[in-house]
Amino acid sequence: MDKTTAGLNEFLAISVPLTGYPRISLIATGMADAYLSTVRRITGEEMTNEYLTRTAVILDVVGGNEPALDREIRQQLLASLKYGPLTRNIIQMWYWGAWLPLPPAWMAKYGKDHKGNENHFVSPEAYQQGLIWNAMGSHPEGSRQPGFASWSIAPLPE
Repeated sequence: MDKTTAGLNEFLAISVPLTGYPRISLIATGMADAYLSTVRRITGEEMTNEYLTRTAVILDVVGGNEPALDREIRQQLLASLKYGPLTRNIIQMWYWGAWLPLPPAWMAKYGKDHKGNENHFVSPEAYQQGLIWNAMGSHPEGSRQPGFASWSIAPLPE
């Protein structure tokens, strides 16, 4: 298995509860490989593998117990000084298609000398495939237009 696909199942497995979208929806974006590659490139192979191993353990221990999974993600990932910034970046990447810089102190301690930790869209396609558009019931400006006369259809009630 090459570096592109190594860890992809684990990455998708933790991305499901982090985003609230089913696995098939994440795969359908076509961005899973690119997002995992971005994490690897910026945080390094060692940190990426450690993170994916940690998340796999969490998923294995809680099984299908959603309240327990939510609690473990909050306590062991989001509240963690080590895993929290990376977890938040993964969520943001899925929604916005962009990588936001990890804190310099985090990079110095865990990211080593890896390059690319600056604010950037992963790719033009990542912007278009961001989950935020579906969550808003909208479309990315300048792409994937909703169709002729779509303005005449009332928005869905909240």
